[in-house]
Amino acid sequence: MESLYPIALRVIAAVAMIYFGLGLFNVHWLLRIQTLASLSIGALLVGALGWPLVRPDDPLGVISLFTGEIPPVQAGILIGLGFLSGTAATLVCYPIGSALAPYAAPAGAAALALNTGSMRQILMTHAGLEQRNAMYAFMRWELLFWLGVCAAGYLGALLTSKLISAKVPAKDKSPRTEMENKITLWTNRGIAVLVASVIVYLTIGIFAQDLKQLDETLGYVVGQPGHRQAAFGVFVSVGLAAFVVRHFVGIHYIPVVLGAALLYMGAFTQIINSDVLGHIVKAWPVDFFSHTIYAILPVQFAPFSVLGALTGYWISIQLKEKSAAAKASDKA
Repeated sequence: MESLYPIALRVIAAVAMIYFGLGLFNVHWLLRIQTLASLSIGALLVGALGWPLVRPDDPLGVISLFTGEIPPVQAGILIGLGFLSGTAATLVCYPIGSALAPYAAPAGAAALALNTGSMRQILMTHAGLEQRNAMYAFMRWELLFWLGVCAAGYLGALLTSKLISAKVPAKDKSPRTEMENKITLWTNRGIAVLVASVIVYLTIGIFAQDLKQLDETLGYVVGQPGHRQAAFGVFVSVGLAAFVVRHFVGIHYIPVVLGAALLYMGAFTQIINSDVLGHIVKAWPVDFFSHTIYAILPVQFAPFSVLGALTGYWISIQLKEKSAAAKASDKA
C-alpha cells in the first residue's frame, strides 16, 4: 500500500495543475471538470487497462514494438481500448464531447510513455552501427502504431458524436465557390504541415534537451533527456506549432500532428546509414545523440504531440475569443 502513496500524490498534483492551469484562461469550472473527465477516462482505459498488454519483462525496459514483447493481438486490443476511450469520453462529456474526447486516448498513451524506459535502454543492447540502423528503420514506422492508438480515440469520438447529435442541413453552395474553398483549404493544410515541421524541428531541441557536449565534427551532441523532459519538449514544441498554425492560418490541429509525425519519420530515415550516426557510434557513449529527436521513443513522441497539438489549438481559439470579447466591450 505504501507504494501507492507516491502515485496518488502525483495524480492529485496533476489534477490540481490541470484544473487551475485551465483557470488561467478563464475556462468555466464545468468545462475544466469535463476536460479532466476525458483525460481520466483515457488514463483508465488505455493507461491502466493497457499497461498489462505492453508492460516489458524488465522493470526498466522499453515499451516498444521493436523489442518483440508486444504481440499483434495485444497491440490490436490496445487500439480497441483507444477507440473505446474516445467513445466513452464523448458520452461522459456530452454535449461538447466531440471537442474534449480526442484528449482521452493520447492521455492514456501518455501515461504508458511516462512508465517506459528510455532510448538508452535499447541502445545498451543495440550499440553497433547496423543494430542502430535497424532500430531507427523500425521505429520510424512504429510511430504510426502509437498515432493509430490516438487516432482510434478520435475515430470513436467522431462516430459517437455523429450518432448522438442532430444532423444540420448543409448550405447550398455554387460549384465554383466550393472548388475555390477546397483549393484554399488544401493549400492552407499543406502550409500548416510545413510550418509545424519547421517549428517542431527548431524548438524540440530547446525544450527537451539534456546536457550538451562539444564535438569537433558535429559541433555538439546532446545527452539522453529524462522522461518528463522529453514529454515536456514534445508537448510544448508541437503545442507552439499548433498555436501558430491556428492563429495565423486558421487550420485544424490534425495537419500539425501530421507535420510533426513526418518530421520524426524523416529524421529517423535521414540518420540511417549516415556519416553522422557512424561518428556517434565510434566517438560517443549510447547516452549521446546528434539531435534530441533521436533520443525520443515513438511511444513518447506520438501521444504528447497529439496532446500538444490539441492544447495549442484550443489556447489559440480561447485567446482569440477573449480578444474579440474585449474589443466588443470597448466599443460598447
